[in-house]
Amino acid sequence: MKKIIALIVVVIVGCASPQKITKDKYYHFAAGGVSALTANEMDLPEVSSAFIAGFAKESYDYIRYGTFDTKDLVATTFGGLVVKYIIKLLKKKKNVKIDKKVLERRLGPIME
Repeated sequence: MKKIIALIVVVIVGCASPQKITKDKYYHFAAGGVSALTANEMDLPEVSSAFIAGFAKESYDYIRYGTFDTKDLVATTFGGLVVKYIIKLLKKKKNVKIDKKVLERRLGPIME
């Protein structure tokens, strides 16, 4: 829970800064999220896959155009990190519902 609160604080402080976030960073954030979702379906590390996707894209930009933007890489990785915690929270809630059903099944014959 502390990590989630820290993450929210970082996002709020980042959004409150006077620097304008370009449209490109939002695209990188979304790409990191999609990469994390895909990695989750394939049982791979979510944040690592987002980092690798961002690094590959920025390496391509460096080879093609001569620029490597670390802010784009951070935005892509951050997108994967946020999606990882969202997936973790959703799985946790789903497991709690399943556990209640298992408990009811186990106690059913005893209660009758």
